[in-house]
Amino acid sequence: MAISDFRGARLTLLAMLVGFGLSAAALAAEEEEDEGGGGKPSKRQQIDTGDETTGMSEAKTDAEKATAKEASAVLTQYLDLVKAKRWDKVKTLTHPLTLKSIESTKKRLGKEQHSMAPWFWAKSSFYLTSYKIQDAMPAAGGTVVVRTIEDSFQVEEKGELAGEKAAYLLGKKDGKWYVVDKKNEADGFTKDAIKFGYPNYFDK
Repeated sequence: MAISDFRGARLTLLAMLVGFGLSAAALAAEEEEDEGGGGKPSKRQQIDTGDETTGMSEAKTDAEKATAKEASAVLTQYLDLVKAKRWDKVKTLTHPLTLKSIESTKKRLGKEQHSMAPWFWAKSSFYLTSYKIQDAMPAAGGTVVVRTIEDSFQVEEKGELAGEKAAYLLGKKDGKWYVVDKKNEADGFTKDAIKFGYPNYFDK
Protein backbone atom coordinates (compact mmCIF):
# COMPACT_ATOMS: atom_id res chain seq x y z
CA MET A 1 0.00 0.00 0.00
CA ALA A 2 1.30 3.46 -0.84
CA ILE A 3 2.01 5.89 2.00
CA SER A 4 -0.61 8.32 0.66
CA ASP A 5 -3.25 5.54 0.60
CA PHE A 6 -2.36 4.53 4.17
CA ARG A 7 -2.66 8.12 5.38
CA GLY A 8 -6.03 8.48 3.60
CA ALA A 9 -7.43 5.33 5.21
CA ARG A 10 -6.16 6.47 8.62
CA LEU A 11 -7.84 9.86 8.29
CA THR A 12 -11.11 8.21 7.21
CA LEU A 13 -11.01 5.88 10.22
CA LEU A 14 -10.26 8.81 12.55
CA ALA A 15 -13.24 10.76 11.15
CA MET A 16 -15.52 7.78 11.68
CA LEU A 17 -14.39 7.44 15.31
CA VAL A 18 -14.90 11.15 15.99
CA GLY A 19 -18.34 11.00 14.39
CA PHE A 20 -19.26 7.95 16.44
CA GLY A 21 -18.07 9.65 19.62
CA LEU A 22 -20.23 12.69 18.94
CA SER A 23 -23.27 10.52 18.18
CA ALA A 24 -22.76 8.50 21.36
CA ALA A 25 -22.44 11.66 23.42
CA ALA A 26 -25.62 13.09 21.91
CA LEU A 27 -27.47 9.83 22.56
CA ALA A 28 -26.28 9.74 26.16
CA ALA A 29 -27.40 13.33 26.69
CA GLU A 30 -30.83 12.53 25.28
CA GLU A 31 -31.18 9.48 27.55
CA GLU A 32 -30.11 11.53 30.58
CA GLU A 33 -32.77 14.13 29.74
CA ASP A 34 -35.46 11.45 29.44
CA GLU A 35 -34.52 10.07 32.88
CA GLY A 36 -35.01 13.44 34.57
CA GLY A 37 -31.42 14.61 34.58
CA GLY A 38 -32.39 18.06 35.85
CA GLY A 39 -33.28 19.95 32.70
CA LYS A 40 -36.60 20.57 31.00
CA PRO A 41 -38.44 17.24 30.57
CA SER A 42 -38.61 15.83 27.09
CA LYS A 43 -41.93 15.35 25.33
CA ARG A 44 -41.95 11.69 26.35
CA GLN A 45 -41.47 12.68 29.98
CA GLN A 46 -44.18 15.32 30.21
CA ILE A 47 -47.31 14.19 32.05
CA ASP A 48 -50.86 15.20 31.35
CA THR A 49 -52.15 16.85 34.52
CA GLY A 50 -55.62 17.65 33.24
CA ASP A 51 -58.94 16.54 34.67
CA GLU A 52 -58.57 13.07 33.13
CA THR A 53 -55.57 12.47 35.38
CA THR A 54 -56.70 14.15 38.58
CA GLY A 55 -60.36 13.19 38.41
CA MET A 56 -61.23 16.70 39.65
CA SER A 57 -62.50 19.86 38.03
CA GLU A 58 -63.65 23.30 39.04
CA ALA A 59 -67.35 23.57 39.87
CA LYS A 60 -69.00 25.27 36.90
CA THR A 61 -72.71 24.43 36.85
CA ASP A 62 -75.15 25.41 39.59
CA ALA A 63 -75.56 21.74 40.49
CA GLU A 64 -71.79 21.26 40.85
CA LYS A 65 -71.49 24.41 42.96
CA ALA A 66 -74.32 23.24 45.21
CA THR A 67 -72.69 19.82 45.61
CA ALA A 68 -69.32 21.37 46.46
CA LYS A 69 -70.99 23.68 48.97
CA GLU A 70 -72.77 20.77 50.68
CA ALA A 71 -69.53 18.80 50.97
CA SER A 72 -67.66 21.84 52.34
CA ALA A 73 -70.35 22.33 54.99
CA VAL A 74 -70.05 18.70 56.09
CA LEU A 75 -66.25 18.91 56.26
CA THR A 76 -66.50 22.16 58.25
CA GLN A 77 -68.75 20.40 60.76
CA TYR A 78 -66.37 17.43 60.84
CA LEU A 79 -63.23 19.52 61.41
CA ASP A 80 -64.94 21.62 64.10
CA LEU A 81 -65.71 18.37 65.93
CA VAL A 82 -62.12 17.17 65.46
CA LYS A 83 -60.86 20.44 66.97
CA ALA A 84 -63.24 19.98 69.91
CA LYS A 85 -62.10 16.32 70.24
CA ARG A 86 -65.69 15.12 70.21
CA TRP A 87 -64.71 11.75 68.82
CA ASP A 88 -68.14 10.09 69.01
CA LYS A 89 -69.59 12.88 66.87
CA VAL A 90 -66.59 12.74 64.53
CA LYS A 91 -67.32 9.08 63.88
CA THR A 92 -70.92 9.83 62.86
CA LEU A 93 -69.57 11.91 59.95
CA THR A 94 -66.91 9.34 59.04
CA HIS A 95 -67.92 6.90 56.31
CA PRO A 96 -69.01 3.52 57.75
CA LEU A 97 -66.60 1.64 55.47
CA THR A 98 -63.79 3.95 56.57
CA LEU A 99 -64.56 3.03 60.18
CA LYS A 100 -64.31 -0.63 59.18
CA SER A 101 -60.95 0.12 57.57
CA ILE A 102 -59.78 1.66 60.84
CA GLU A 103 -60.90 -1.47 62.68
CA SER A 104 -58.94 -3.62 60.21
CA THR A 105 -55.86 -1.47 60.79
CA LYS A 106 -56.18 -1.97 64.54
CA LYS A 107 -56.45 -5.75 64.11
CA ARG A 108 -53.39 -5.79 61.86
CA LEU A 109 -51.17 -3.35 63.78
CA GLY A 110 -52.65 -3.47 67.25
CA LYS A 111 -53.47 0.25 67.07
CA GLU A 112 -55.69 2.61 65.08
CA GLN A 113 -52.83 4.15 63.13
CA HIS A 114 -55.02 5.45 60.29
CA SER A 115 -55.21 8.86 58.59
CA MET A 116 -58.93 9.01 59.40
CA ALA A 117 -58.52 8.27 63.12
CA PRO A 118 -57.68 11.68 64.61
CA TRP A 119 -58.42 10.38 68.12
CA PHE A 120 -55.42 8.06 67.78
CA TRP A 121 -52.98 10.81 66.73
CA ALA A 122 -54.25 13.25 69.37
CA LYS A 123 -53.00 11.00 72.19
CA SER A 124 -49.29 11.26 71.58
CA SER A 125 -48.56 12.85 68.21
CA PHE A 126 -50.64 15.89 67.16
CA TYR A 127 -54.09 17.39 67.18
CA LEU A 128 -55.85 19.99 65.03
CA THR A 129 -55.98 23.54 66.37
CA SER A 130 -57.24 25.54 63.39
CA TYR A 131 -57.98 25.17 59.69
CA LYS A 132 -59.03 27.04 56.57
CA ILE A 133 -60.89 25.54 53.62
CA GLN A 134 -59.23 26.52 50.35
CA ASP A 135 -61.60 25.08 47.78
CA ALA A 136 -63.94 22.21 46.96
CA MET A 137 -63.75 20.44 43.63
CA PRO A 138 -66.23 17.97 42.10
CA ALA A 139 -64.48 14.65 41.56
CA ALA A 140 -65.09 11.23 40.04
CA GLY A 141 -68.27 9.30 40.82
CA GLY A 142 -70.14 12.23 42.32
CA THR A 143 -67.56 12.75 45.07
CA VAL A 144 -65.95 16.03 46.14
CA VAL A 145 -62.35 16.74 47.12
CA VAL A 146 -61.90 19.59 49.60
CA ARG A 147 -58.49 21.13 50.18
CA THR A 148 -57.51 22.71 53.49
CA ILE A 149 -54.64 24.48 55.24
CA GLU A 150 -54.28 23.27 58.81
CA ASP A 151 -52.42 24.14 62.00
CA SER A 152 -51.78 21.50 64.62
CA PHE A 153 -50.18 21.18 68.04
CA GLN A 154 -47.27 18.74 68.14
CA VAL A 155 -47.44 16.82 71.40
CA GLU A 156 -43.79 15.71 71.74
CA GLU A 157 -42.34 19.00 70.52
CA LYS A 158 -44.91 20.99 72.52
CA GLY A 159 -45.24 23.50 69.71
CA GLU A 160 -47.46 24.58 66.84
CA LEU A 161 -46.99 23.39 63.28
CA ALA A 162 -48.66 25.84 60.91
CA GLY A 163 -49.71 25.76 57.27
CA GLU A 164 -49.92 22.03 56.56
CA LYS A 165 -51.78 21.07 53.39
CA ALA A 166 -54.49 18.44 53.49
CA ALA A 167 -57.16 17.10 51.15
CA TYR A 168 -60.34 15.25 52.06
CA LEU A 169 -62.52 13.00 49.95
CA LEU A 170 -66.25 13.24 50.62
CA GLY A 171 -69.09 11.28 49.10
CA LYS A 172 -72.69 10.22 49.60
CA LYS A 173 -73.82 6.85 50.90
CA ASP A 174 -77.56 6.18 51.26
CA GLY A 175 -78.14 9.85 50.55
CA LYS A 176 -75.90 11.14 53.36
CA TRP A 177 -72.58 12.96 53.02
CA TYR A 178 -69.57 11.37 54.74
CA VAL A 179 -65.88 12.17 55.07
CA VAL A 180 -64.15 9.22 53.44
CA ASP A 181 -60.40 9.76 53.47
CA LYS A 182 -57.61 12.25 54.07
CA LYS A 183 -54.34 12.76 52.17
CA ASN A 184 -51.54 15.30 52.20
CA GLU A 185 -52.26 16.41 48.63
CA ALA A 186 -55.38 16.46 46.46
CA ASP A 187 -53.35 14.79 43.68
CA GLY A 188 -53.67 11.55 45.62
CA PHE A 189 -57.35 11.41 44.70
CA THR A 190 -57.04 10.58 41.01
CA LYS A 191 -59.98 9.31 38.99
CA ASP A 192 -58.70 5.72 39.14
CA ALA A 193 -57.89 6.00 42.86
CA ILE A 194 -61.47 7.04 43.59
CA LYS A 195 -62.99 4.52 41.21
CA PHE A 196 -61.01 1.46 42.30
CA GLY A 197 -59.87 2.43 45.81
CA TYR A 198 -63.32 2.86 47.33
CA PRO A 199 -65.59 0.07 46.04
CA ASN A 200 -69.22 0.26 47.20
CA TYR A 201 -68.53 3.46 49.12
CA PHE A 202 -70.83 5.76 47.16
CA ASP A 203 -74.36 5.97 45.84
CA LYS A 204 -74.62 5.35 42.13
